[in-house]
Amino acid sequence: MSTVPSPTRRASASTAFAFALAVALVTGLLAARDPASGRDAAAELPTIGSLVPDDTLDSRIIALELEGAEWVAAVEHLDRALFDRAETLRRLASSRIRLDEVREKLLGVDQLLDSARFTAGTVDADIAALETVLRERALALFLNHGEADSSALGSATDAVDEARISQLASEVNESQFATRRSLLEQRANLETQLSAFSGRALELRTVTTSLRSAIAVDEYSLIELASEIEAATDVVRRARRNAQIGGMDFSVVALDAYLAAEVLLAEQLPDCGLEWWMIAGIGRVESRHGEIGGRSIRADGRTDSPIIGVVLDGGPGVRAVVDTDGGSLDNDVDWDRAVGPMQFIPETWRIRSRDANGDGIKDPHNIYDAAFTTGRYLCQLGGDLSRPTALRRAYYGYNTSLSYVDSVSGHANRYSELIPEPESGS
Repeated sequence: MSTVPSPTRRASASTAFAFALAVALVTGLLAARDPASGRDAAAELPTIGSLVPDDTLDSRIIALELEGAEWVAAVEHLDRALFDRAETLRRLASSRIRLDEVREKLLGVDQLLDSARFTAGTVDADIAALETVLRERALALFLNHGEADSSALGSATDAVDEARISQLASEVNESQFATRRSLLEQRANLETQLSAFSGRALELRTVTTSLRSAIAVDEYSLIELASEIEAATDVVRRARRNAQIGGMDFSVVALDAYLAAEVLLAEQLPDCGLEWWMIAGIGRVESRHGEIGGRSIRADGRTDSPIIGVVLDGGPGVRAVVDTDGGSLDNDVDWDRAVGPMQFIPETWRIRSRDANGDGIKDPHNIYDAAFTTGRYLCQLGGDLSRPTALRRAYYGYNTSLSYVDSVSGHANRYSELIPEPESGS
């Protein structure tokens, strides 16, 4: 016999799963957003199947629309975290691309700067060598003519008597002075280039530092978002079990209990032909699927407070059933009371109860155990429940009232339209 996964079991919410989930879902979630506003373009929230997988739930649930404030809040939180992660990843990728581009530009500027410095050094050396030659010529003129004004050779910017420069120029090679002027002009241009290249390099290094800082911030944000997504994923799992089925009057955990009972009974009593909605009809009439009186069913299938029926003391409209359990199930040591979401009399529960969720406890207040026990009981009462008359007979055996049978049948038939029959061979 195969085992239905326990509803208390939680799938592992590892960091790797959180990252895989974000990658798989973020495209679809972002596609639903209005690019201009950053908010959802459509009001519809993702269906259960589009979010966190949960192999502890029946697979037929995945296509159903869910409702409820807790569910909506959980989905929106996960949606925001996934969207923030996608934005961070996009920004991080852009920053890394930009950083590579800036580094490449900086490398080019540094190469130009090195080349300009090398050229400037060469020009400085040429200027120094030429000035040495010119000074030697000036000294030779002084020795030959008794005079020479070496200050005329000191700097291209010195104020010098034009006549004296012309005189020296006529006696000293004019082309060497022209070469000197050209070298000094080249050196001035190189200084301008060096200043420009240095400024550009400083600008690019500033941008590089800024980008590295932004990348570090985003990388840290991804670590935080991974934890947030992991936590939000677990919240979605829990909220999904307590979510309501769209257009129906029961929660996901109640439906899962009915479906689990159907699966187990198909294996144990295949000739019975029981389907989940046959049990759901009873759950609706007996306790509003465990939510009567404002109660709710916890994620593990147990009602948040016990459901105890009226005293079976033989009063108006009830039969007399003397206490059979010492008050252990119904807290009444004098008379019996029906208990749990399926309202079993303690004596009936003692005889027919089964553990459906594998926790080792036969608990009438747990909808998994109660639904499975109800299903087995219906099979024993009616036989082949695929026949309408057999099903009505089983309902009547469950509660000997024709109005009860009609009410349960009406709800059951309505529920039967909720989930389409699986295709043959699937």
